[in-house]
Amino acid sequence: MERDSTGVLVATTLGARARTPVGWLVDTIPEYQIGEVEGSEPYLFTRIAGARRLLDGRVVVLDRESCELRFFDGEGGFLERTGGRGEGPGEFTRRLCTLVPSPGTDSLRAYDGARLSFFDDRGRFSHRLPVLWQGHRVASVVGVASKSVLVETRRFVTSPDGGLASQPSTTKFALLGFESGRAVWDGFFLGAQQYTFVLRNYPVIYFVPFDILPSAAIGMDGFFLTLGEEVGPEILEFDTSGRLRRVIRLDEPTSPPSPDDLDKYTEFQIDRRNVPEDYRERYFEVERSRYQEMPLPHNIPVFSRLLIDDTGLLWAELYRFDVRAPARWLVFGPNGEGLGSVDMPLDLQVWQIGHDFVLGVWQDEHEVEYVRRHALSGRR
Repeated sequence: MERDSTGVLVATTLGARARTPVGWLVDTIPEYQIGEVEGSEPYLFTRIAGARRLLDGRVVVLDRESCELRFFDGEGGFLERTGGRGEGPGEFTRRLCTLVPSPGTDSLRAYDGARLSFFDDRGRFSHRLPVLWQGHRVASVVGVASKSVLVETRRFVTSPDGGLASQPSTTKFALLGFESGRAVWDGFFLGAQQYTFVLRNYPVIYFVPFDILPSAAIGMDGFFLTLGEEVGPEILEFDTSGRLRRVIRLDEPTSPPSPDDLDKYTEFQIDRRNVPEDYRERYFEVERSRYQEMPLPHNIPVFSRLLIDDTGLLWAELYRFDVRAPARWLVFGPNGEGLGSVDMPLDLQVWQIGHDFVLGVWQDEHEVEYVRRHALSGRR
């Protein structure tokens, strides 16, 4: 721990130490899963837009299409539902519905693209608030702390003539007060840049390899922000008034993308798109040649996503572009020290980390989604 020239605390951990396994193990086989390909309607999800395990063991899942909060018991059995589409209290009129992360509390919050609705742990509606920043609808709600809400907006800019746009894409975050709706803090950052290829007079848009969006997470007493590849292995910690409280940093060198990295990145994109085996080689050649035309970032990102667990610890997912690389997260203590790493099950979109479990969404080969709970052992 030290202070920089402006008096801000800087917590630095050797990269090798922070990446060493902390000794907490997540079982690769889930304890149970919720969801079916065919069966009873409450178990059929169009798209899961959030899941949370409550203190009594029940699990709530938000289905994006129906905007229903569906409650299941500790073994995955359906109990009840609330919310849904409509004009009544606790119902949603818009198509976009997302369960907002709420670490450390059983209070439920759902965002529909314009309003933030509050429910208790039984799904009983309490109240709702409009979420506007500078008079505009925000793209997403990162989370809620005390009497403020952290929101995000994005602006993607593309070029109609090919290549990079003349203006960069941007990501904005703002901490808004509930009562005033005004920004207590706001930040303006570069987003993931896009590159346009004009093929047969038709624009085809790609994200520039290794260029990622900033990520944020909010807990009960502050929020965290990581800005991508240009800053290096660094996370900014703010208090609930928007004051920079600490810089969390890994002491390790940064590196630019190599040709081998670009090969792995291309393979990763092909794997994500489920390209048939007979077309993979040709598809790889075409995609690789297009990626070579783009201006690559100066450094490979370190962190891709942030999450606060139910005990208040910060978790940071390491950026991964190699299909053979593990899904690895780093854990940071209350003072910003890197405690070590934990590997997560592959293809699990993590929504919640508790003291002894990890809850997330998994997708099968038919793109059917399930909620899975995995045991987490080794924590004291």
